[in-house]
Amino acid sequence: MKYARELSKIIEGGVLGKINQVKAYTEFLADKLESDGEHKIAKRLRTSMSDSLLASGYNLASAQPASQLRAPVDKDSHMALADITYPGSNHSGMAVLDATTKAQVDEFISFVLKAEKLADAGLSSAPSLLLYGPPGCGKTLLAHNVAAQLELPLFTARCDSLVSSLLGSTSKNIRSLFDFASQQPCVLFLDEFDALAKARDDQHELGELKRVVVSLLQNIDALPKDTIIIAATNHEQLLDPAVWRRFELRIKLNAPDSVTREQIYRNELAEFSPSKLQKTVEHSVGLSGAIIAQICVAAKRKAILNDENQTTEQELLYRIAMVRYSNVIESEKEATDKLVELKNLNSELFTVRLLSKIFGMSTGKISNLLNRDENEQ
Repeated sequence: MKYARELSKIIEGGVLGKINQVKAYTEFLADKLESDGEHKIAKRLRTSMSDSLLASGYNLASAQPASQLRAPVDKDSHMALADITYPGSNHSGMAVLDATTKAQVDEFISFVLKAEKLADAGLSSAPSLLLYGPPGCGKTLLAHNVAAQLELPLFTARCDSLVSSLLGSTSKNIRSLFDFASQQPCVLFLDEFDALAKARDDQHELGELKRVVVSLLQNIDALPKDTIIIAATNHEQLLDPAVWRRFELRIKLNAPDSVTREQIYRNELAEFSPSKLQKTVEHSVGLSGAIIAQICVAAKRKAILNDENQTTEQELLYRIAMVRYSNVIESEKEATDKLVELKNLNSELFTVRLLSKIFGMSTGKISNLLNRDENEQ
C-alpha cells in the first residue's frame, strides 16, 4: 500500500504520544502527496495537523521547522551527537562508482523505495547498509548520495564523539541518538563505526566499552523497520562479528579501477580537463578517489591563477608524482641520487621532462646527470 510507511509512523506516534514524530511524518506525507499531484489532500492534511496540534495546546509558534532540527547532545560535553544536513535531490558531489558497486547501491535504494512491496510479501526488514574499505574511497560521500536520492535529511554521527568521558553515559548517548532518528524521516549515518562496534574479544578494551557494543546492538535491533541506517568504517577487521549480521547489505569500497578513475578526473576537472588522460589514469592506480579529487583541485587552481582555460596531462602527472613519491623528492639526498632513484622506481612516469619540472632544472642538465651516473657505473 502506498504511503503505508508514513501512515504507520503517524499512528505509532499518536498512540505513544510522540507529537514531534506525528508532526514530522505528517509533513513528510504531505510533501509526498504534493509530489504526486495531490495538492488538495496535502493541504487538508496540513490543516488538520495544525488544528489538532492547536487544540491539544501544542505551541506551533515555538515549533522548529523540519529544516532546523536539533540533534540531542552529550550531557557532559554539551556537544551535539550528530550533524544534520539536507543533501537534497540536487546534491552536486555525486560519488563515482564502478559498475558492481553502483548495482549494489541501486539495490539498496530500491530496497528503501519499495519497502511496502517487500512488506506485503513478508520480507520486511530494516534498510541497513555497512560501508567499509580504505580511507578516501567515498564512504561518506556515498552516504550523502543515498540521502540525496531519497530526498531525506542526513544525521551524521561520528561514533567516537558518542563515547562520553563518563563511559556509563555512552549507552545513554546511543539511545538518545537512535530515539531521535526514529522520530522523523532520515538517514542515520554512523561514521567511524569501529569506535563503537569493536570486537568484544579485544583484550585491550575495558569491560564498559564491551557493554557499549551490547547496547549498540540492542539499539540497532530496536530500530523501526523503516529507519534507514548506514555505517562506515576504515577498519572492518576490528568490528564485532555480531555487528555484521545487523546489516542487510555490506559493500566494500576499494580504490577506483581505471574506468572509474578516468570518470573522476573528467568530473572533477570538468571544462579544465585535457583531451588525453591515458597516462594520468595509468599512473593513478591505487590512489583513492579523495586523493584524485585533491590532485584535480590543485591542477585547476594553478590553471586559473595562470589565466589558462585548461590544465595539461603533464601538470596532472606532476601532481601524481608529488603525492606518490614525496618521500624521495623531498628527501635530503643529492639531486643525482634522487633522479636515479625515481627513474628506477618508475621509468615510464619520470621522463626527463617531468623530472625537469619537479626539480626546476633544464632538461639538458637532467640528461647530463643521469648519463653521468650511467657512465660511472
